Amino acid sequence: MAHIFISYSRLDEVFARRLATSLSDMGADIWIDVEDIPAGMKWSSAIQHGLDTADLLIVIISPEAMASRNVEDEWQYYIDNNKPVIPILLRPAKIHFQLSRIQYIDFHRLDYELALRELYEELQRKGIRLSPNISAPSRAYQPVPHHYPQPSAVPNRKPFLVGAAVVAALALVSLLVIAVVIPALNRDNLGNAIPTTVAVMETLTDLITQTPTTASTEVPITPTEIPITTATLAPLGFPGNPVTRNADWTPISQNFSGIDMQLVPAGCFTIGASQQQIDTAWAQCQAVLGQCNRLLFEDEQPQIEVCFGEPFWIGRVEVSNVRYGSSGSFPGDNVPRTNVTWQDARQFCESRGMRLPTEAEWEYAARGPDGLEYPWGNTFDGARLNYCDASCQYDHRDNTFNDGYNTPAPVGSFPGGASWVGVLDLSGNIWEWTSTIYGFPYPYRKDDGRENLLDTGSKRVLRGGSWNWISPDARTTARDDYAGQNASSDWYGFRCARDY
Repeated sequence: MAHIFISYSRLDEVFARRLATSLSDMGADIWIDVEDIPAGMKWSSAIQHGLDTADLLIVIISPEAMASRNVEDEWQYYIDNNKPVIPILLRPAKIHFQLSRIQYIDFHRLDYELALRELYEELQRKGIRLSPNISAPSRAYQPVPHHYPQPSAVPNRKPFLVGAAVVAALALVSLLVIAVVIPALNRDNLGNAIPTTVAVMETLTDLITQTPTTASTEVPITPTEIPITTATLAPLGFPGNPVTRNADWTPISQNFSGIDMQLVPAGCFTIGASQQQIDTAWAQCQAVLGQCNRLLFEDEQPQIEVCFGEPFWIGRVEVSNVRYGSSGSFPGDNVPRTNVTWQDARQFCESRGMRLPTEAEWEYAARGPDGLEYPWGNTFDGARLNYCDASCQYDHRDNTFNDGYNTPAPVGSFPGGASWVGVLDLSGNIWEWTSTIYGFPYPYRKDDGRENLLDTGSKRVLRGGSWNWISPDARTTARDDYAGQNASSDWYGFRCARDY
Protein backbone atom coordinates (compact mmCIF):
# COMPACT_ATOMS: atom_id res chain seq x y z
CA MET A 1 0.00 0.00 0.00
CA ALA A 2 1.26 3.48 -0.91
CA HIS A 3 1.97 5.81 2.01
CA ILE A 4 1.37 9.51 1.27
CA PHE A 5 2.04 12.49 3.59
CA ILE A 6 -0.12 15.61 3.05
CA SER A 7 1.48 18.93 4.04
CA TYR A 8 -0.82 21.95 4.28
CA SER A 9 -1.77 25.13 6.08
CA ARG A 10 -4.50 24.98 8.69
CA LEU A 11 -6.54 27.42 6.63
CA ASP A 12 -6.71 24.73 3.93
CA GLU A 13 -7.84 21.91 6.22
CA VAL A 14 -11.21 21.41 4.53
CA PHE A 15 -9.57 20.83 1.14
CA ALA A 16 -6.81 18.69 2.70
CA ARG A 17 -9.40 16.42 4.29
CA ARG A 18 -11.28 16.10 1.00
CA LEU A 19 -8.11 15.20 -0.86
CA ALA A 20 -7.14 12.69 1.82
CA THR A 21 -10.53 11.01 1.49
CA SER A 22 -10.24 10.84 -2.31
CA LEU A 23 -6.77 9.27 -2.16
CA SER A 24 -7.84 6.87 0.58
CA ASP A 25 -10.70 5.71 -1.65
CA MET A 26 -8.07 4.87 -4.28
CA GLY A 27 -6.24 2.66 -1.80
CA ALA A 28 -3.57 5.04 -0.47
CA ASP A 29 -2.55 5.13 3.17
CA ILE A 30 -2.76 8.84 3.96
CA TRP A 31 -0.90 10.57 6.80
CA ILE A 32 -2.55 13.85 7.79
CA ASP A 33 -1.91 15.50 11.14
CA VAL A 34 -5.55 16.21 12.01
CA GLU A 35 -6.20 12.46 12.10
CA ASP A 36 -2.89 10.69 12.70
CA ILE A 37 -1.38 12.23 15.84
CA PRO A 38 -2.40 10.06 18.82
CA ALA A 39 -3.52 11.74 22.04
CA GLY A 40 -0.56 12.39 24.33
CA MET A 41 2.07 11.99 21.58
CA LYS A 42 4.49 14.86 21.06
CA TRP A 43 3.48 16.77 17.95
CA SER A 44 6.98 17.08 16.46
CA SER A 45 7.71 13.38 17.01
CA ALA A 46 4.46 12.40 15.30
CA ILE A 47 5.23 14.63 12.31
CA GLN A 48 8.73 13.18 12.02
CA HIS A 49 7.36 9.64 12.12
CA GLY A 50 4.82 10.47 9.42
CA LEU A 51 7.49 11.99 7.18
CA ASP A 52 9.84 9.03 7.59
CA THR A 53 7.23 6.34 6.92
CA ALA A 54 5.58 7.97 3.88
CA ASP A 55 6.70 7.17 0.32
CA LEU A 56 5.72 10.53 -1.13
CA LEU A 57 4.74 14.02 0.05
CA ILE A 58 1.92 16.13 -1.37
CA VAL A 59 2.22 19.82 -0.49
CA ILE A 60 -0.88 21.98 -0.90
CA ILE A 61 0.14 25.41 -2.21
CA SER A 62 -1.62 28.54 -0.96
CA PRO A 63 -0.38 31.92 0.30
CA GLU A 64 -0.75 30.70 3.88
CA ALA A 65 1.10 27.45 3.21
CA MET A 66 3.98 29.24 1.48
CA ALA A 67 4.29 31.50 4.55
CA SER A 68 4.26 28.56 6.96
CA ARG A 69 7.62 27.49 8.38
CA ASN A 70 6.21 24.08 9.31
CA VAL A 71 5.05 23.41 5.75
CA GLU A 72 8.42 24.51 4.35
CA ASP A 73 10.28 22.26 6.78
CA GLU A 74 8.18 19.29 5.66
CA TRP A 75 8.64 19.58 1.89
CA GLN A 76 12.28 20.71 2.31
CA TYR A 77 12.97 17.56 4.32
CA TYR A 78 11.75 15.45 1.42
CA ILE A 79 13.76 17.35 -1.17
CA ASP A 80 16.91 17.14 0.97
CA ASN A 81 16.45 13.38 1.25
CA ASN A 82 15.67 12.90 -2.46
CA LYS A 83 12.13 11.72 -1.77
CA PRO A 84 9.34 12.55 -4.26
CA VAL A 85 7.23 15.69 -3.80
CA ILE A 86 4.08 16.63 -5.72
CA PRO A 87 2.92 20.25 -5.32
CA ILE A 88 -0.80 20.99 -5.62
CA LEU A 89 -1.89 24.52 -6.43
CA LEU A 90 -4.98 25.38 -4.41
CA ARG A 91 -4.68 29.17 -4.56
CA PRO A 92 -2.13 31.33 -6.42
CA ALA A 93 0.88 32.15 -4.27
CA LYS A 94 4.54 33.10 -4.46
CA ILE A 95 6.16 29.66 -4.57
CA HIS A 96 9.60 29.00 -3.15
CA PHE A 97 12.12 28.69 -5.98
CA GLN A 98 13.05 25.08 -5.06
CA LEU A 99 9.41 24.06 -5.07
CA SER A 100 8.65 26.01 -8.25
CA ARG A 101 11.03 23.75 -10.18
CA ILE A 102 8.56 20.89 -9.72
CA GLN A 103 5.50 20.81 -11.99
CA TYR A 104 2.38 21.30 -9.87
CA ILE A 105 -1.14 19.88 -10.29
CA ASP A 106 -3.54 22.77 -10.85
CA PHE A 107 -6.53 22.34 -8.54
CA HIS A 108 -7.12 26.08 -8.70
CA ARG A 109 -7.99 26.32 -12.42
CA LEU A 110 -9.33 22.82 -13.08
CA ASP A 111 -12.45 21.10 -11.86
CA TYR A 112 -11.67 18.96 -8.80
CA GLU A 113 -12.25 15.60 -10.53
CA LEU A 114 -10.17 16.58 -13.55
CA ALA A 115 -7.29 17.74 -11.38
CA LEU A 116 -7.62 14.58 -9.32
CA ARG A 117 -7.26 12.56 -12.53
CA GLU A 118 -4.01 14.40 -13.33
CA LEU A 119 -2.78 13.79 -9.77
CA TYR A 120 -3.58 10.09 -10.12
CA GLU A 121 -1.59 9.91 -13.36
CA GLU A 122 1.36 11.70 -11.79
CA LEU A 123 1.30 9.29 -8.84
CA GLN A 124 1.35 6.42 -11.33
CA ARG A 125 4.41 7.92 -13.05
CA LYS A 126 6.16 8.08 -9.70
CA GLY A 127 5.48 4.42 -9.00
CA ILE A 128 2.54 4.88 -6.64
CA ARG A 129 0.01 2.23 -7.66
CA LEU A 130 -3.57 3.13 -6.86
CA SER A 131 -7.04 2.18 -8.05
CA PRO A 132 -8.53 4.92 -10.29
CA ASN A 133 -11.66 5.41 -8.24
CA ILE A 134 -12.44 8.71 -10.00
CA SER A 135 -14.52 9.85 -12.93
CA ALA A 136 -13.01 9.88 -16.44
CA PRO A 137 -12.05 13.42 -17.51
CA SER A 138 -14.05 15.33 -20.06
CA ARG A 139 -12.71 15.24 -23.66
CA ALA A 140 -12.41 19.00 -23.43
CA TYR A 141 -9.78 18.55 -20.72
CA GLN A 142 -6.21 19.01 -21.99
CA PRO A 143 -3.63 18.36 -19.26
CA VAL A 144 -0.52 20.47 -19.23
CA PRO A 145 2.45 18.24 -20.11
CA HIS A 146 5.32 18.02 -17.66
CA HIS A 147 7.87 17.96 -20.49
CA TYR A 148 7.06 19.70 -23.76
CA PRO A 149 8.12 17.74 -26.92
CA GLN A 150 10.62 19.23 -29.34
CA PRO A 151 9.09 20.69 -32.55
CA SER A 152 10.78 18.03 -34.73
CA ALA A 153 9.09 15.31 -32.76
CA VAL A 154 5.60 16.59 -33.50
CA PRO A 155 4.11 14.99 -36.64
CA ASN A 156 2.18 17.20 -39.08
CA ARG A 157 -1.16 15.46 -38.68
CA LYS A 158 -3.37 18.41 -39.68
CA PRO A 159 -2.10 19.88 -43.01
CA PHE A 160 -5.42 21.29 -44.15
CA LEU A 161 -6.27 22.93 -40.87
CA VAL A 162 -2.84 24.46 -40.57
CA GLY A 163 -2.95 25.79 -44.18
CA ALA A 164 -6.44 27.12 -43.73
CA ALA A 165 -5.43 28.85 -40.52
CA VAL A 166 -2.56 30.63 -42.30
CA VAL A 167 -4.77 31.72 -45.22
CA ALA A 168 -7.47 32.93 -42.86
CA ALA A 169 -4.94 34.92 -40.84
CA LEU A 170 -3.54 36.60 -43.97
CA ALA A 171 -7.03 37.36 -45.21
CA LEU A 172 -7.95 38.88 -41.86
CA VAL A 173 -4.89 41.13 -41.86
CA SER A 174 -5.61 42.25 -45.45
CA LEU A 175 -9.22 43.04 -44.72
CA LEU A 176 -8.29 45.00 -41.62
CA VAL A 177 -5.87 47.07 -43.72
CA ILE A 178 -8.62 47.78 -46.24
CA ALA A 179 -11.14 48.55 -43.51
CA VAL A 180 -9.00 50.77 -41.32
CA VAL A 181 -5.84 52.03 -43.03
CA ILE A 182 -7.18 52.97 -46.50
CA PRO A 183 -10.14 55.06 -45.21
CA ALA A 184 -7.73 56.79 -42.89
CA LEU A 185 -5.51 57.80 -45.80
CA ASN A 186 -8.41 59.31 -47.78
CA ARG A 187 -9.31 62.04 -45.30
CA ASP A 188 -10.89 64.16 -48.03
CA ASN A 189 -13.60 61.59 -48.55
CA LEU A 190 -14.53 60.47 -45.04
CA GLY A 191 -18.03 59.83 -46.12
CA ASN A 192 -16.92 56.74 -48.02
CA ALA A 193 -15.14 55.30 -45.05
CA ILE A 194 -18.19 53.92 -43.23
CA PRO A 195 -19.80 52.10 -46.19
CA THR A 196 -16.40 50.67 -47.15
CA THR A 197 -15.90 49.37 -43.63
CA VAL A 198 -19.37 47.84 -43.55
CA ALA A 199 -18.81 46.12 -46.85
CA VAL A 200 -15.50 44.75 -45.70
CA MET A 201 -17.01 43.44 -42.47
CA GLU A 202 -19.75 41.71 -44.42
CA THR A 203 -17.12 40.10 -46.63
CA LEU A 204 -15.17 39.09 -43.53
CA THR A 205 -18.23 37.52 -42.00
CA ASP A 206 -18.88 35.54 -45.17
CA LEU A 207 -15.32 34.35 -45.21
CA ILE A 208 -15.35 33.22 -41.61
CA THR A 209 -18.65 31.40 -41.91
CA GLN A 210 -17.95 29.85 -45.32
CA THR A 211 -17.64 26.07 -45.25
CA PRO A 212 -14.35 24.92 -46.83
CA THR A 213 -14.80 22.83 -49.92
CA THR A 214 -11.54 20.93 -49.52
CA ALA A 215 -12.16 17.55 -47.95
CA SER A 216 -10.65 17.03 -44.51
CA THR A 217 -9.07 13.83 -43.30
CA GLU A 218 -9.90 14.75 -39.70
CA VAL A 219 -12.38 12.62 -37.80
CA PRO A 220 -15.10 14.96 -36.58
CA ILE A 221 -15.34 15.28 -32.80
CA THR A 222 -18.69 15.69 -31.19
CA PRO A 223 -18.44 18.51 -28.68
CA THR A 224 -18.82 17.38 -25.09
CA GLU A 225 -20.69 19.69 -22.80
CA ILE A 226 -18.65 20.53 -19.71
CA PRO A 227 -20.85 20.55 -16.63
CA ILE A 228 -20.75 23.68 -14.54
CA THR A 229 -19.64 22.89 -11.02
CA THR A 230 -20.32 25.10 -8.03
CA ALA A 231 -17.62 25.31 -5.38
CA THR A 232 -18.81 24.30 -1.95
CA LEU A 233 -17.75 26.73 0.75
CA ALA A 234 -16.57 25.44 4.07
CA PRO A 235 -19.15 25.78 6.84
CA LEU A 236 -19.21 29.19 8.47
CA GLY A 237 -16.62 29.44 11.20
CA PHE A 238 -14.34 26.77 9.78
CA PRO A 239 -11.08 27.03 7.79
CA GLY A 240 -11.61 29.06 4.65
CA ASN A 241 -14.87 30.64 5.82
CA PRO A 242 -14.30 32.64 9.03
CA VAL A 243 -17.02 34.47 10.94
CA THR A 244 -16.96 38.25 10.75
CA ARG A 245 -19.82 39.12 13.13
CA ASN A 246 -20.81 37.70 16.50
CA ALA A 247 -24.43 37.36 15.39
CA ASP A 248 -23.48 35.04 12.52
CA TRP A 249 -22.42 32.25 14.88
CA THR A 250 -24.73 29.75 16.57
CA PRO A 251 -23.19 28.20 19.72
CA ILE A 252 -22.11 24.56 19.47
CA SER A 253 -21.56 22.42 22.60
CA GLN A 254 -19.81 19.09 23.17
CA ASN A 255 -18.57 17.12 26.16
CA PHE A 256 -14.98 15.85 26.30
CA SER A 257 -13.82 13.70 29.23
CA GLY A 258 -16.61 15.05 31.41
CA ILE A 259 -15.87 18.70 30.51
CA ASP A 260 -18.60 20.66 28.74
CA MET A 261 -17.00 22.77 26.02
CA GLN A 262 -18.09 25.37 23.49
CA LEU A 263 -16.77 25.61 19.95
CA VAL A 264 -15.06 28.91 19.08
CA PRO A 265 -15.12 29.43 15.28
CA ALA A 266 -12.37 30.53 12.94
CA GLY A 267 -12.19 34.29 12.59
CA CYS A 268 -10.36 37.48 13.53
CA PHE A 269 -10.67 40.07 16.29
CA THR A 270 -8.76 43.01 17.74
CA ILE A 271 -7.02 42.14 20.99
CA GLY A 272 -6.54 44.86 23.58
CA ALA A 273 -8.33 48.06 24.54
CA SER A 274 -8.54 51.48 22.93
CA GLN A 275 -7.06 54.49 24.69
CA GLN A 276 -10.54 55.76 25.51
CA GLN A 277 -11.49 52.43 27.08
CA ILE A 278 -8.30 52.43 29.16
CA ASP A 279 -8.89 56.00 30.34
CA THR A 280 -12.46 55.17 31.34
CA ALA A 281 -11.51 51.96 33.18
CA TRP A 282 -8.68 53.66 35.06
CA ALA A 283 -10.97 56.52 36.10
CA GLN A 284 -13.54 54.00 37.40
CA CYS A 285 -10.84 52.24 39.37
CA GLN A 286 -9.66 55.58 40.81
CA ALA A 287 -13.19 56.41 41.87
CA VAL A 288 -13.57 53.12 43.77
CA LEU A 289 -10.12 52.51 45.24
CA GLY A 290 -8.74 56.06 45.40
CA GLN A 291 -5.45 55.13 43.78
CA CYS A 292 -4.87 52.65 40.94
CA ASN A 293 -1.75 51.68 39.05
CA ARG A 294 -2.30 53.02 35.55
CA LEU A 295 0.34 50.65 34.13
CA LEU A 296 -1.99 47.72 34.84
CA PHE A 297 -4.38 49.26 32.34
CA GLU A 298 -1.83 50.52 29.83
CA ASP A 299 -0.57 46.96 29.31
CA GLU A 300 -3.72 46.32 27.25
CA GLN A 301 -2.11 48.23 24.39
CA PRO A 302 -1.19 48.47 21.58
CA GLN A 303 -4.11 46.80 19.88
CA ILE A 304 -3.51 44.33 17.08
CA GLU A 305 -5.65 42.03 14.95
CA VAL A 306 -5.35 38.34 15.84
CA CYS A 307 -6.77 35.66 13.54
CA PHE A 308 -7.64 32.02 14.13
CA GLY A 309 -7.52 29.96 10.97
CA GLU A 310 -9.35 27.06 12.54
CA PRO A 311 -11.84 26.66 15.36
CA PHE A 312 -11.00 25.49 18.88
CA TRP A 313 -12.88 24.39 21.99
CA ILE A 314 -13.00 26.14 25.36
CA GLY A 315 -14.64 25.13 28.63
CA ARG A 316 -18.24 26.26 28.95
CA VAL A 317 -17.63 27.03 32.63
CA GLU A 318 -14.69 27.06 35.01
CA VAL A 319 -13.47 23.70 36.29
CA SER A 320 -15.50 22.92 39.42
CA ASN A 321 -14.60 21.02 42.57
CA VAL A 322 -16.42 17.89 41.42
CA ARG A 323 -14.67 17.93 38.04
CA TYR A 324 -11.29 18.53 39.64
CA GLY A 325 -11.82 15.74 42.15
CA SER A 326 -11.25 17.85 45.28
CA SER A 327 -12.29 21.14 46.85
CA GLY A 328 -10.31 24.32 46.97
CA SER A 329 -10.96 27.20 49.36
CA PHE A 330 -14.75 26.87 49.10
CA PRO A 331 -16.86 23.71 49.45
CA GLY A 332 -19.59 22.61 47.04
CA ASP A 333 -19.53 20.33 44.03
CA ASN A 334 -20.30 23.05 41.49
CA VAL A 335 -18.20 25.81 43.01
CA PRO A 336 -15.14 26.62 40.87
CA ARG A 337 -11.92 24.96 42.00
CA THR A 338 -9.75 27.63 43.58
CA ASN A 339 -6.35 27.56 45.27
CA VAL A 340 -4.91 25.92 42.19
CA THR A 341 -1.48 26.79 40.77
CA TRP A 342 -0.77 27.36 37.11
CA GLN A 343 1.18 24.12 36.97
CA ASP A 344 -1.68 22.17 38.60
CA ALA A 345 -4.23 23.69 36.22
CA ARG A 346 -2.05 22.88 33.21
CA GLN A 347 -1.52 19.30 34.39
CA PHE A 348 -5.25 18.78 34.91
CA CYS A 349 -6.08 19.92 31.38
CA GLU A 350 -3.27 17.97 29.72
CA SER A 351 -4.26 14.77 31.53
CA ARG A 352 -7.56 14.96 29.64
CA GLY A 353 -6.07 15.71 26.23
CA MET A 354 -6.66 19.43 26.66
CA ARG A 355 -4.63 22.51 27.54
CA LEU A 356 -4.93 25.94 29.06
CA PRO A 357 -6.21 28.60 26.63
CA THR A 358 -3.88 31.33 25.43
CA GLU A 359 -4.95 34.78 26.51
CA ALA A 360 -5.79 35.57 22.87
CA GLU A 361 -8.10 32.54 22.70
CA TRP A 362 -9.66 33.52 26.00
CA GLU A 363 -10.31 37.10 24.85
CA TYR A 364 -11.63 36.00 21.45
CA ALA A 365 -14.08 33.62 23.13
CA ALA A 366 -15.18 36.49 25.39
CA ARG A 367 -15.63 39.34 22.88
CA GLY A 368 -15.60 37.92 19.33
CA PRO A 369 -15.17 39.81 16.03
CA ASP A 370 -17.44 42.58 17.36
CA GLY A 371 -14.83 43.40 20.01
CA LEU A 372 -17.29 43.63 22.93
CA GLU A 373 -16.06 45.24 26.14
CA TYR A 374 -17.99 42.65 28.19
CA PRO A 375 -19.09 39.17 27.09
CA TRP A 376 -22.70 40.33 26.75
CA GLY A 377 -22.13 43.79 25.22
CA ASN A 378 -20.42 47.14 25.69
CA THR A 379 -22.25 48.28 28.84
CA PHE A 380 -21.52 46.97 32.32
CA ASP A 381 -24.42 45.11 33.99
CA GLY A 382 -23.86 43.87 37.54
CA ALA A 383 -26.74 41.40 37.25
CA ARG A 384 -24.76 39.34 34.69
CA LEU A 385 -21.74 38.40 36.83
CA ASN A 386 -20.43 37.72 40.33
CA TYR A 387 -18.15 40.57 41.41
CA CYS A 388 -17.69 42.68 44.52
CA ASP A 389 -21.20 44.16 44.78
CA ALA A 390 -23.41 44.74 47.83
CA SER A 391 -22.90 41.16 49.07
CA CYS A 392 -19.13 41.57 49.09
CA GLN A 393 -17.36 42.00 52.46
CA TYR A 394 -14.75 44.47 51.20
CA ASP A 395 -14.85 48.25 51.43
CA HIS A 396 -14.57 48.65 47.65
CA ARG A 397 -17.91 46.91 47.08
CA ASP A 398 -20.43 48.33 44.63
CA ASN A 399 -23.74 48.79 46.44
CA THR A 400 -25.75 49.38 43.25
CA PHE A 401 -26.04 45.61 42.62
CA ASN A 402 -26.53 42.57 44.86
CA ASP A 403 -26.00 39.08 43.42
CA GLY A 404 -26.29 37.35 46.81
CA TYR A 405 -22.78 35.83 46.73
CA ASN A 406 -19.89 36.91 48.96
CA THR A 407 -17.72 34.05 47.67
CA PRO A 408 -17.48 32.33 44.26
CA ALA A 409 -20.89 31.37 42.87
CA PRO A 410 -21.57 27.88 41.47
CA VAL A 411 -20.40 27.73 37.87
CA GLY A 412 -23.01 28.80 35.35
CA SER A 413 -25.05 30.83 37.84
CA PHE A 414 -25.25 33.83 35.50
CA PRO A 415 -26.61 32.69 32.10
CA GLY A 416 -27.20 36.34 31.19
CA GLY A 417 -23.47 36.82 31.08
CA ALA A 418 -22.89 34.27 28.30
CA SER A 419 -20.52 35.26 25.54
CA TRP A 420 -21.28 35.07 21.82
CA VAL A 421 -20.10 31.42 21.70
CA GLY A 422 -22.09 30.38 24.77
CA VAL A 423 -19.26 30.48 27.34
CA LEU A 424 -20.24 31.46 30.90
CA ASP A 425 -18.46 33.22 33.78
CA LEU A 426 -15.81 34.90 31.64
CA SER A 427 -16.46 38.05 33.67
CA GLY A 428 -16.18 37.79 37.44
CA ASN A 429 -16.42 34.77 39.76
CA ILE A 430 -12.68 33.85 39.65
CA TRP A 431 -9.55 34.96 37.86
CA GLU A 432 -8.58 32.32 35.29
CA TRP A 433 -5.12 31.04 34.38
CA THR A 434 -4.03 31.19 30.76
CA SER A 435 -0.97 29.64 29.12
CA THR A 436 0.53 33.04 28.26
CA ILE A 437 3.59 34.58 29.94
CA TYR A 438 2.80 38.02 31.32
CA GLY A 439 6.25 39.59 30.82
CA PHE A 440 5.84 39.98 27.05
CA PRO A 441 4.26 43.34 26.24
CA TYR A 442 1.67 43.88 23.56
CA PRO A 443 1.28 43.70 20.60
CA TYR A 444 0.34 40.08 21.10
CA ARG A 445 2.22 37.51 19.00
CA LYS A 446 1.87 33.83 19.63
CA ASP A 447 5.27 32.96 18.17
CA ASP A 448 7.47 35.41 20.12
CA GLY A 449 8.04 33.16 23.14
CA ARG A 450 5.11 34.19 25.31
CA GLU A 451 3.53 30.74 24.91
CA ASN A 452 6.67 28.87 26.02
CA LEU A 453 5.37 26.19 28.38
CA LEU A 454 8.89 25.19 29.44
CA ASP A 455 9.43 28.53 31.18
CA THR A 456 8.72 27.73 34.82
CA GLY A 457 9.85 31.03 36.34
CA SER A 458 7.78 33.70 34.61
CA LYS A 459 4.40 34.97 35.69
CA ARG A 460 1.37 33.86 33.66
CA VAL A 461 -1.56 36.01 32.57
CA LEU A 462 -4.77 35.84 34.58
CA ARG A 463 -8.07 36.86 32.97
CA GLY A 464 -11.65 37.74 33.87
CA GLY A 465 -11.77 39.37 37.30
CA SER A 466 -13.32 37.65 40.32
CA TRP A 467 -15.93 37.69 43.07
CA ASN A 468 -13.89 40.09 45.23
CA TRP A 469 -12.77 42.55 42.54
CA ILE A 470 -14.28 45.64 40.98
CA SER A 471 -16.06 46.08 37.65
CA PRO A 472 -13.10 47.43 35.55
CA ASP A 473 -11.39 44.07 36.08
CA ALA A 474 -14.38 42.28 34.56
CA ARG A 475 -13.75 43.72 31.09
CA THR A 476 -12.85 41.30 28.30
CA THR A 477 -9.49 43.03 27.83
CA ALA A 478 -8.44 43.14 31.52
CA ARG A 479 -5.32 41.12 32.37
CA ASP A 480 -3.15 40.71 35.44
CA ASP A 481 -0.10 38.93 36.91
CA TYR A 482 -0.75 38.89 40.61
CA ALA A 483 1.63 36.04 41.31
CA GLY A 484 3.93 33.43 39.78
CA GLN A 485 3.08 30.04 38.37
CA ASN A 486 3.42 28.28 41.71
CA ALA A 487 1.14 30.68 43.56
CA SER A 488 -2.42 29.85 44.48
CA SER A 489 -5.28 31.88 45.86
CA ASP A 490 -8.94 31.63 46.71
CA TRP A 491 -9.66 33.79 43.67
CA TYR A 492 -7.54 31.83 41.14
CA GLY A 493 -9.15 29.13 39.02
CA PHE A 494 -9.14 27.97 35.41
CA ARG A 495 -10.93 26.45 32.44
CA CYS A 496 -9.50 24.20 29.73
CA ALA A 497 -9.23 24.56 25.97
CA ARG A 498 -8.90 21.95 23.26
CA ASP A 499 -7.78 21.92 19.63
CA TYR A 500 -10.52 21.18 17.13
